Amino acid sequence: MIRLIAKELRQLLPIAYLWLAVLVLGYAMQFFTERADEKTFGGWCEGYCEYSSNAAVAVFLVLLALVTAYSLFPREHDDATIDFLRALPVSRKAVFIAKVAAAWILLCLINILSYGIDWALLTSNPESIGGLFYTQVWATLLWRDCLFMFIILSHGVLLSWFRTLGLVIYGLYLVGLMWAESALGTSGNWSIFSLLSNEYQGSSLIVNKDALAIHTGIALLMLLIAYRLWNRTDSSTSGKPSSSRGMRVVNVLFSIVGFLGLGLMLAYRIGVDTGKAEGESLTVTATEHYRFVYDVKREQVVGYIAEHAEDDLQALGEILGVSNLPKIRVDLSASSEHAAGLAKWKKIQMDLDAFSEDVSQRRVLSHETAHVLQAVESERALAENYAAAKFFIEGMAQYTSFEVVPENERRRSNWELASVAWQRQKIRFDDLIDSAGFAQKFDAELHYSLGDLWTRAMVDTCGLSSLGDFLRASSREGAVRDLPAAIFWRDTTRAIGCDLDTVNATWRQQMSELYQEVDGRHYPEFSDVVIQRDPDTRQVRLTARLKPAESQAENAAVNDADNDEGEAGSKPEELISPARFIVRIGGISTQLAGGVDPVFKGQMTGEQGDQRVEFLIPDYAIAGDRFRFQLGFTPSADARYYYESWRRGSAASSVMPESSGES
Repeated sequence: MIRLIAKELRQLLPIAYLWLAVLVLGYAMQFFTERADEKTFGGWCEGYCEYSSNAAVAVFLVLLALVTAYSLFPREHDDATIDFLRALPVSRKAVFIAKVAAAWILLCLINILSYGIDWALLTSNPESIGGLFYTQVWATLLWRDCLFMFIILSHGVLLSWFRTLGLVIYGLYLVGLMWAESALGTSGNWSIFSLLSNEYQGSSLIVNKDALAIHTGIALLMLLIAYRLWNRTDSSTSGKPSSSRGMRVVNVLFSIVGFLGLGLMLAYRIGVDTGKAEGESLTVTATEHYRFVYDVKREQVVGYIAEHAEDDLQALGEILGVSNLPKIRVDLSASSEHAAGLAKWKKIQMDLDAFSEDVSQRRVLSHETAHVLQAVESERALAENYAAAKFFIEGMAQYTSFEVVPENERRRSNWELASVAWQRQKIRFDDLIDSAGFAQKFDAELHYSLGDLWTRAMVDTCGLSSLGDFLRASSREGAVRDLPAAIFWRDTTRAIGCDLDTVNATWRQQMSELYQEVDGRHYPEFSDVVIQRDPDTRQVRLTARLKPAESQAENAAVNDADNDEGEAGSKPEELISPARFIVRIGGISTQLAGGVDPVFKGQMTGEQGDQRVEFLIPDYAIAGDRFRFQLGFTPSADARYYYESWRRGSAASSVMPESSGES
């Protein structure tokens, strides 16, 4: 058996060379773009061994295993070399086991080599904090990846018997996962991506043992089926038909059904997310710079929008100093579960159901048009620095749209909410210029209102013309691309004669003044959070005590980079119960399909002086024990939700969650 496995490993050398070349290329790019002596365990772990995980990481491992699996039996049967193996004095079962074992050993060796190189790099950097090496995490990731490879390899061995049809079947499986995640919020342990989910007990990595056990059992069953199929399949030159006529018919039918299923599912997703829904009758109306496509049933609101569109565009162009206004196509028939509008290059999509007021629809058009002008004036350079500029991209669009189409009450409400979040959650400019980190700590929607307020500070400091000048300066001749976020901002503001430190000082002062005007009684705080899982009802019960906020004193500390220790005051305010309560469950990054985070309403319980809010969360919304959540409420009936920082908790037992361990 050992010699047979060694022989199969030699057969897999071309595949081994391919994956080694990919590995070498990856490390070469790393060595030429990063300093090896600055590589820390925390940096290595980022994006892979953090809490939860990233489905994109699993895609490469799946590809690696499937390509290896498809190189085993199909090629042997096509080249008739399987006949030589079967002529050896060994059983067909031994041949099958040897080929699968050789492929798995190869994949494990590649994993061990990769992890070994990382170990050598990380342990050679003795930096005291970030350089601390966590052996348990490293070793657990290694054996889990090897087991994951075995599971996917088993899938591939069975799927390879169906050849191309096998990939179609796997595609249907992935589409099924996307449907489950969209309809149910999670696909549970049936998803292969759940195998790479991470939880932690202290600094110890805890893998999803239930999912690994389930999928390992399924993998063994699939290998048994694959053995039966491949054992009964003759080579292409053996003189016997490779498959019966009935089996060929079945393969053709499966292929047709599979391709049709994939096509229908993709068409459905496109129709739901961005396109025309079934039964809509679309028509077109045009102005000098806009071309509107919309459902005839929405003619009245579209007429109002189109009537003001050109004047609003001219006003927006004057604010940004645009000399040549572009032609823009606007799709008003789109629907979206997370955005009122989306803008791409000279194209806008709007969901007219997002707002009930016509003036709000008109302002959304102005907001999205600002994004189009941002792309045109910056020659898309601003989008290249999206992570550093997202708050400004959205904030400038908010600022200009509210200036062109005033909605003073809505804007004031947004400002009030943003000032409370800024002060209590200690949000700084460094947080704003890291969009991914911001979304991990705070409510991502704050980019809009905080960006609006920061843009106001920039206008007050450097003038209205600074907005358009900044856009054009980002793509100026000689501008350095791929700068770190802080350097990008200093470099670009310096190019237009605007001092970034002065803008930030103005912003902090204005935010502090706004916060002192807020009636803190409408903004209580959550404390004493308790989480319990009820297996009988298949629900997770989350309760939190509602306590009055601390008083906004006149000497409230200004939240800035030099003063993170200031507190607003110590005397509690009287509590005014919010209109609505809500909890948002953090999306699982092992999900294949993207979507909005699920939210669930809560209700007040208890008596005056000991008021608690109770949330009942369906079991399916929380995969595993550890999860992320945000508690929120509406300070008034017509206000948007205010969310506290993200927290982490465990649904395994009654525990007090880590208060914003990510904030």
